[in-house]
Amino acid sequence: MNKENLWNEGRGLIRDFLIILQTYKSSGCIERGEKFYAKYSEVSGDFLKIRDIVIETKKPRRVELNNNLVRYNEKVIEPIVYPETLEGIIYSFADRFPCTRDLLDQVIGEWSKTKDYLRVN
Repeated sequence: MNKENLWNEGRGLIRDFLIILQTYKSSGCIERGEKFYAKYSEVSGDFLKIRDIVIETKKPRRVELNNNLVRYNEKVIEPIVYPETLEGIIYSFADRFPCTRDLLDQVIGEWSKTKDYLRVN
């Protein structure tokens, strides 16, 4: 596979494909648009095998986590390392942005502006 062709020819082909698809959509030509899309989105044969391989070897989604630095004195700066989980992200934010009365008032004030438009069950 020539990677250079992906950038040169591939981008143009995808652009042309999306223009045709958008033309069908904008003109309301549902039957032709569905037929066109179904033709090019059909997955069969070898591609199904490749899909199975990709799913088998798929790695879990990365958790983007920022550890914090704490300065204890002029010479001692140490990182606080959080677990790479969703809870770790919450702890990291909680340490970085401690809950103060001002922050709470600001959050409640922003919520109050739109609470009539939100439905809470």
